[in-house]
Amino acid sequence: MNGKYTSSTKYVAARAKRAVLRTMLRRLVSWTPLEAPQPGYTVLIACKCEIQGMLGINLRFLASQNAPNLREVLIVLDRTREAAGPELESSIRAQFPSLPLRFLYYSDRQARVADRIAWGWVYSWLSWSKGIAAARTRYVLLQDFDALLLGPNILEDRFAEIQRRGHQFLGVSFYQGNGVEPTDRLATTFELMFDAQFVRRQFKPIDLFNHITVHNGRSVDFDTLLYAQSRHGTSSVLPIDEEHMVHPSQMICQYTDLHHRRGYVPPLANNLLLIPYYIYVSGEDTLFNQHAAALRDSRGKSVEIFGRPTDCSRLTPVHAQWITKQAGRVERAVHGQVRPEVREYFEMIERLAASDPADAPARGDFAAVAS
Repeated sequence: MNGKYTSSTKYVAARAKRAVLRTMLRRLVSWTPLEAPQPGYTVLIACKCEIQGMLGINLRFLASQNAPNLREVLIVLDRTREAAGPELESSIRAQFPSLPLRFLYYSDRQARVADRIAWGWVYSWLSWSKGIAAARTRYVLLQDFDALLLGPNILEDRFAEIQRRGHQFLGVSFYQGNGVEPTDRLATTFELMFDAQFVRRQFKPIDLFNHITVHNGRSVDFDTLLYAQSRHGTSSVLPIDEEHMVHPSQMICQYTDLHHRRGYVPPLANNLLLIPYYIYVSGEDTLFNQHAAALRDSRGKSVEIFGRPTDCSRLTPVHAQWITKQAGRVERAVHGQVRPEVREYFEMIERLAASDPADAPARGDFAAVAS
């Protein structure tokens, strides 16, 4: 067997586990055909409520988009309205009065089932499905919670292009990984613009969930929406220039695993230490200051991340420099320069990640890395 699973035994076992999940999830959300859609497009954000402080920087860049055809920004919280708290919605509306915001919340049952499974892809699928079901426009863009759009015309360019091409899915790149090859021409989910009228006509919500199957002779584990793309519709890509977007991929899933899975070991290229910075640049300093102090006081390689001792030596020096570069882009876009406390924070991360302290960037090298 080729692809992600080279053993038929592992493939069958993985499919059986995923089938149990699908059974638990299939009745959690539904939709009806989208009749007479409104003109324009919708931006859909799946918000992890525990780190809702990140919303500020995400919406700040959305608000700076040149987006005359943006009809609505749907923010789906993975908690009930009562659990999320009434102050969240009022605070965000007050900060971003120019954005056409609408908030959606999980039902008691949805929150209970999602928390029982506690897998990042379940939360994202459920939140996106709820948003798609509530969308009033034909076109919807999935705006990743951890993706920041620095370029001012990204939304309008994608809206114009998906209409011009007449395709159903328009992504940033073709997916590669988990047995899927770019030659399969299946668009990655992040910043994906798609025809929601088509999706609601052709699929049920469960069809969008992660799916293990054989595709083009390979065993694959389809990420959210990939299986649907493989069945119906045409997908294409419109790349986004690196300097126009900051996107620390899978940061939210890494946080979810750290929070819910006992003994979780973050991957070598993890983005967890960017979360306190995202919240800080959104205007809240408590979490950032706590993690800065933990980095400053660390002994050896272990640092408390969100209250959990974590071996940060697994963070590679190359990736530590990469997240420093992303933070530098955001700092310059928001403040025109890298603030001293942010400079110190990422220099400490780079020193911690270096296998030999002599390999860590000297103080003052942040600007060169982050330019």
